[in-house]
Amino acid sequence: MTAALTSTAVTDIAVLGPDPGFGGGGAAQLEAFLVAAAALGRTTEIHYGRMPSRSRPVDAANQFAFARRVAPRLRDAHELWVVATSAANGYAAALSGRPYCAWIGTGLEEEWAGRRPGLRPSRRLAIRVNGPVLRKMERLVLAGARRVYATSPYSRASVARAGRLDVGEVGILPLPVDLEHFTPASDDDWQATLDDPVLVFVGRANDPRKNVGLLLDALRQLPGVRALLVGEPPDTPLPERAQATGVVPSIAPFLRRGTMLVLPSHQEGFGIVGAEAMAAGLPVVTTPSGGPEALVRDSRGGVVLSGFSAEELADRVRTLLDDPSRLAYMRRKGREYVAHEHSPERLRILLGEALS
Repeated sequence: MTAALTSTAVTDIAVLGPDPGFGGGGAAQLEAFLVAAAALGRTTEIHYGRMPSRSRPVDAANQFAFARRVAPRLRDAHELWVVATSAANGYAAALSGRPYCAWIGTGLEEEWAGRRPGLRPSRRLAIRVNGPVLRKMERLVLAGARRVYATSPYSRASVARAGRLDVGEVGILPLPVDLEHFTPASDDDWQATLDDPVLVFVGRANDPRKNVGLLLDALRQLPGVRALLVGEPPDTPLPERAQATGVVPSIAPFLRRGTMLVLPSHQEGFGIVGAEAMAAGLPVVTTPSGGPEALVRDSRGGVVLSGFSAEELADRVRTLLDDPSRLAYMRRKGREYVAHEHSPERLRILLGEALS
């Protein structure tokens, strides 16, 4: 991470966040905040350190240098928010000496634990070297915030642990889903996929936290089933019956081609793609990875595996494919739940209450 600053003209809410160019859940969270704030008639100024490469670990020294550089620029804003997957992105807020709020996706320890299994030794070493300083930054940001929000019940518990806060001190601002963009295929079109089932995966397949290998291992045990990997493809060759799209401008059309979504991650603070898939009418099969568990169970829009076994994943997929009426029920309940709990209007109302 370089100590670069990007911002718009001076406005009334200064926002510290991750590099939007990095993509993923952090970018979606930041965009959700900006859109909701604009709908409330508020203007925003974005400050972030530029991430030059997804393969580069976050360097604590550069994070510190960026925070020192930008902190003086935050003092004149009417309000200050940290909106990021990790609270360490908001260290400049802690240095600014002024009140601020934080909307955080997850604690660093949980995020790192999800990534470690597939990391190269050099990157594990980078986490060990940078970890103590970044965790201290994280604690200072969370402990110093006037109000702290998370994105899900799992995220709330993770953030509370990271900041040594009582869980009751952490509120939830739910990530929204564009219900007009993520719309289901017709019932007939979706039913037709049952004759040629497609399991959809969405995400950076090279990210070890996303654990795409679990899906590919299960696919070998599912003759007649195909996998569609949407997003940055893996470096390794794909097995038979698996296809990768590469990076796409919108995942919605690819969700509408699927029979169900598989979310095999080791860890997710919320798992926005699960909610997007439900909005698009796809039942979700997820590992016990954190945030998606509550989403799937509360909505009844899918199933949660007991662990990370390819055999269990393959068995649950077979069982669901043999029960189209159950899948159709999940398809309906998932869409209904997301429309109620994760609409842009709901975030706008809750954010309006949170803004002073």
